[in-house]
Amino acid sequence: MSGDLAGLRRDRTKASDRMNELATAARGRSMTDDEQRDFDAAASQVTSLDAKIATAEAEKDRTSTTSIDRTDASQIAKLCVEGGVPNMAATLLAEGVSLEDAKKRIGAAGEAQKLVAMARRKDASIPEDLATKMLADGKSVEQVRTALFDKLVAGEEKTEISSHIPASIGNAGAAASSASMERELKRAGLAKKDA
Repeated sequence: MSGDLAGLRRDRTKASDRMNELATAARGRSMTDDEQRDFDAAASQVTSLDAKIATAEAEKDRTSTTSIDRTDASQIAKLCVEGGVPNMAATLLAEGVSLEDAKKRIGAAGEAQKLVAMARRKDASIPEDLATKMLADGKSVEQVRTALFDKLVAGEEKTEISSHIPASIGNAGAAASSASMERELKRAGLAKKDA
């Protein structure tokens, strides 16, 4: 494949050089019909070779990025199972990631799942698979943490907390205080006895 790619690049350079040669020869005048035909043929050849080169490069990139040797594939699958994200193995293998990159992503997935588990202790309405979905969407652990924080804060904002005594209770605080004081005085033997 790389030999084919090198050959395509050489052919493109020759065609491009021919175009430059014809354009230089016709500088200051119009091209003759033969020169124009040669120039157009070389330009068409350059365009065609550009497309072939792009296809060959894409194929080369695809085959080099998706090929993982068996030991790395086995290691990645094992790490996914040990990391508690067995469903992530197929994705990593399909993407053709390196073993080091897989370790980082598996670690991030484990950390994100721990964050979700802690947040679910506070708010059970948070989906268990939130971390998995967000990581699949390309989000980072920090973005998962931020989303969880936002959900928890939104839940806390729903709980109304007031430091003021509601007006409907009226003077209940004073009456309760007075009754409490009377009980304490009776217990201490200092209160007036009812006759």
